[in-house]
Amino acid sequence: MKGWYLTLNPVDFFADQLSPAALARIYQTTPQWVVARLRAQRFRQVVKYVSRHSEFYRQAFQDRGIDPAKVRTPADLGDFYTMPEDIIADPKAFICRAPNIVFESSGTSGKNKQIYYDQHELSQIAQIDAAGLRVMGLRSTDRVANAFDFSMWIPGMLVHNALMRTRCFCMAFGKVDPLEVYRRLKQYEFNVIMGEPTWLIRLTELAEEHGSVPMKLLIGGAEEMPREAIGWMNRVWQGAKVRMCYGSVELGSGLGYQPCDEPDVYHLDDTDFYSEIIEPDSGGLGELVFTTLRRTVMPLVRYRMRDITRLIPEPCPCGLKGMRMSRLRGRRDELIVASGGNLYPLLFENILRRVEGLTHDWQVVFKLDGLRELMEINVESLRTDDQQVRRDIQQQMRLQYPDLTKNLDIGIFDLCVVLHPPGSLRHDRKLKRMIDQRHDYSDAAAVSAAPGSKEAAHAG
Repeated sequence: MKGWYLTLNPVDFFADQLSPAALARIYQTTPQWVVARLRAQRFRQVVKYVSRHSEFYRQAFQDRGIDPAKVRTPADLGDFYTMPEDIIADPKAFICRAPNIVFESSGTSGKNKQIYYDQHELSQIAQIDAAGLRVMGLRSTDRVANAFDFSMWIPGMLVHNALMRTRCFCMAFGKVDPLEVYRRLKQYEFNVIMGEPTWLIRLTELAEEHGSVPMKLLIGGAEEMPREAIGWMNRVWQGAKVRMCYGSVELGSGLGYQPCDEPDVYHLDDTDFYSEIIEPDSGGLGELVFTTLRRTVMPLVRYRMRDITRLIPEPCPCGLKGMRMSRLRGRRDELIVASGGNLYPLLFENILRRVEGLTHDWQVVFKLDGLRELMEINVESLRTDDQQVRRDIQQQMRLQYPDLTKNLDIGIFDLCVVLHPPGSLRHDRKLKRMIDQRHDYSDAAAVSAAPGSKEAAHAG
């Protein structure tokens, strides 16, 4: 596979040797016409590479009559996209060279996607993420508590590797009870805390109740941060800046970072990813699609993220000139990132079908009770022992999904079970199983139901 590295732009070899601070400066100062040319060149290279080394892309291009040598831009691929279902069906068909590690990400069907990387890519991702953290204000003199999950998911390890590159002092907590981090704030003099928004909110509640210390940064990811939480967290932590990253297992490194005080946008990494919006509405809202530009083990071409957002080409008032992305407005599929994890209908189906006396109709609503996330499980019950029904549901949740129960136990979210008479939940032919009322997704709904979209075809 050495030939692949030899085809890369010499800039790539140079970039691999840079410190996070130097890479961050280049990101902040490189003219956009240079970035655009580099991005276009890398896109052409990755299309040719996957056509030679990936069984999935070789067959997909052949079936569609696509000549990789003639592909210059994403538009040349027509309506070809990589779907999450493609990876779920046969992840190994995407592998182009021997991997060293695999991470998983929940799919909407409940079957996890498998994403592979090698040692070189992990090192490269660490450098990219370290530069992103640098842009957001992290310095080698900072002291960081990393509370991202270290289980089979990706964020804990990648954030830890990035922190090692920054040479700051850090502790790899993993997703522990926020009380464990709170107890050590003064002991280790942490001034930066990283974790999922629901976890950070719970930690902030503890600080508000028992006393806080000054913080420099609170950095979140994997979920959306409620807008109303930002000012409150800033006050509780005596001036802390609240920043968010946007990434996923499929992306590997972060695609979006928040270096300034604008909470509704992300600054994008335009040199490692080619980002597109497909099926946009009149306001530019559509589904995010990306192509990885430097991955060699499992590159992804025009991968549909299912997230609804818009791209913002205008320069930011903060001075950075690159492409930006608005905060997410929802998802096209049924997976909801909530309660500290990826939740999907099959998860609740598995829980509820093992509880005696319930009908087949149920609905889960995610709300905000103040700043605390509330999971409201609505079920139709034939039984009259309401309290026991609630206990049975929680017992099945504990038995089948201990990670979700762990998040409940440590206060990441609250749970409410509401019982309804049989036949009362379904008012239309189709019952929507999961509803997210935490954020304003009204414009995303308009995109999902737009005439001609896949969702509109299934409406009603």
